Amino acid sequence: MEFDKASEQNAWNDVEDTTRKVRAGDVQHPGVVDWFRRQGVDPEHAVFPALALFDDGVYFGTLVDQDRRVFEYVVDLEDPDDGEFEDVTAELGPKEPGHAEADITDLITMALVYYDHRINAAA
Repeated sequence: MEFDKASEQNAWNDVEDTTRKVRAGDVQHPGVVDWFRRQGVDPEHAVFPALALFDDGVYFGTLVDQDRRVFEYVVDLEDPDDGEFEDVTAELGPKEPGHAEADITDLITMALVYYDHRINAAA
């Protein structure tokens, strides 16, 4: 997809690149992709705006699952059963692309735009 502003294109590219890497298992610790699967996420159909390494083996971030639900997560791969995985879809507000104050350069908003574009392209 192409955008008029470089900042929008950069956000799209970042989401696309991170999503591609997660789907390919090209991450620092492949256990994080397994953890996503154990949470019910299908990495082949989910969108990953970012995958942030907080500390050794500790990841946090937000993802859009295969059903367009948005989750915030924190997982320490040393103790993955103690991870947090919270559905925040109902609380998106301006992160939702259709919101009047949405900022498409926000990576969560762009992840939703990316998801919607891929679903519409497949239809």
